[in-house]
Amino acid sequence: MADSDDVNAIYDYLIRDLIDSTGLDRIMILRLDSKNHFLESQACYGFQDVSKYSYKVFFDNVNGLLRKVYNDREPLNVVDFNDFMTDGEAAPQTCGILKDNYRSSKGENRRSRINLCVPDLASCQTYTEQSGQYQHYTVMQMKKHDKTVSHLLGDVSSFLILPICDEKYFYGYVLADSSLSKKVISYNEIRHAISLVKHTTCSVHRALTQKMMFDKIDAQLADIQELKNFYQGIIHNLRSGLIIVDQCMNIREVNRAAEFLTGYQSDELLGKPLNYLFAEKNNHNKCFYLDIVDDMDSCMGALAEIPMHTKNREIIPTEVCFSVIKDINDTISGLSCIFQDVSTRKIKEQNLARGDKLTALGELAAGMAHEIKNPLAGIAGAMQIMARNYHTENPYHFVFNEVQEQVKRLDSFVNDLLQFARPGQINFSVVDIEAVIDKVFFLAMHQLDKKKIAVTKSHGTNASLVQGDAEQLQQALLNIVMNAIEAMEEGGSLTIQSLLLTESPTTTLRKKSIIPRFSLESAMIQISIKDTGHGIDTEDLEKIFNPFHTTKCKGTGLGLSISHRIIEQHGGTVTVKSSPGTGSVFTVLLPVCDNTTSLEKPEASTLGQIRLI
Repeated sequence: MADSDDVNAIYDYLIRDLIDSTGLDRIMILRLDSKNHFLESQACYGFQDVSKYSYKVFFDNVNGLLRKVYNDREPLNVVDFNDFMTDGEAAPQTCGILKDNYRSSKGENRRSRINLCVPDLASCQTYTEQSGQYQHYTVMQMKKHDKTVSHLLGDVSSFLILPICDEKYFYGYVLADSSLSKKVISYNEIRHAISLVKHTTCSVHRALTQKMMFDKIDAQLADIQELKNFYQGIIHNLRSGLIIVDQCMNIREVNRAAEFLTGYQSDELLGKPLNYLFAEKNNHNKCFYLDIVDDMDSCMGALAEIPMHTKNREIIPTEVCFSVIKDINDTISGLSCIFQDVSTRKIKEQNLARGDKLTALGELAAGMAHEIKNPLAGIAGAMQIMARNYHTENPYHFVFNEVQEQVKRLDSFVNDLLQFARPGQINFSVVDIEAVIDKVFFLAMHQLDKKKIAVTKSHGTNASLVQGDAEQLQQALLNIVMNAIEAMEEGGSLTIQSLLLTESPTTTLRKKSIIPRFSLESAMIQISIKDTGHGIDTEDLEKIFNPFHTTKCKGTGLGLSISHRIIEQHGGTVTVKSSPGTGSVFTVLLPVCDNTTSLEKPEASTLGQIRLI
């Protein structure tokens, strides 16, 4: 019994021990649920029909002998007095409610005695004085029938009530009798039963305490799990990527946003060093944040802009906030890294910077155009008149022609400036982008043939109608194609592909349609122009669309800037991917006309089929 932590098993052991060591042949255990305040039968032995003796009642309704034992916390032996007479001639009587006339005079010694309940207190006291047989008992007198005990044990005249309790807690009762064997339970057997019940009380207290402790632990674990799920829900639903590393700077936790931004699954990153994702250029072996971790503010952390390496080998700019993680002893146990892709923000910053430059350029061009173009026209006319006085073989004739060529170049440059200062009005209409692409290659055919460049053209869409100005779109695409031709050596390859995108890429900066009948929410046309040129350095990629930025010996650096402005005016975007030695890919996105628009497709171009290699 001492090894069991199950209360029911303890009570079974108690019944078995009482049967083996005493003359009791019927035993019932009543359990008191102090939390819910009811009394119910828990276990029994010796009864013919166990279900008949099931009992459950609110403890506030329990009175009589059971309430007396509960209040006194002492065992009670209820007997018919005649059972203890030597002659044994008197008939047994049923039990009843006792009247305690002995308690006041024997109060100090009462805890060491067993309460004896008899029907005739005077006869019992007289017999005790003569024989001394009942001197070990506290004798009490019963006057009224106890219905509760009678309901549980039947119509019996002698029985035993033992409280299962200690100094602080009351757990229940043991009701027992020897009505089957008709034997009288001796004082020693009652004392032995009391000892077993006291030992059981210790075991029950231990079992209930342990169960309460386990329940408390389970409740705390449930609270911890709920709290863990709550914070995990917050972490995994963050829109920013979150990576947690340990003291060795190895990744321990990755949220869903980090998986989306990096392209990795969490299992692929756990255990990897942090610089597996974040590292300075060409420096993967150095943990870049070690220089700032010592100076990091423990409250605010540190903010840095660092490139991130994705699974598909892309390098995207990210803004990372580093914060230290401390344990309960205020010792640094790791680092949290919250990061965001700032590609879109950088594009906006570049566009703002470019817009400032264009504004300044427009003001400059507007002021100087009138002052330059008129003198240029005069110089060009004078050179033509003077050239007539010399034959073509004359050396001066060559000088005049060269001056005229430079004047034309300067005039073209001023015209480009004027286009920035006063961009032409866009006449929106339905444009067949495939026809525009065909005309672009027709105009670039001479340069393509001169460098023997192979051209591959692919249209992967049936929806080629876009909103815009055909002439300006032609100029924008021609500038990109001419830039690709100039970047390639003889015998290169140029590929142009148009594709319908039903869902616009997340990096695309969406704008409102300039005219209502065109929708930007449904689909876009993607035009990719890929060359096999020498590529663009990483430092130049961010400046490629800036005015006057050029890496060529000849050129104004305005061609790609003009293309960028035209495409933006059409509600589209243009981006470039390139690295030295691998060529470049320019990607143009233009909004597709709404399918509900009842506009006729323009007639096909009258140009003949272009010879493509």
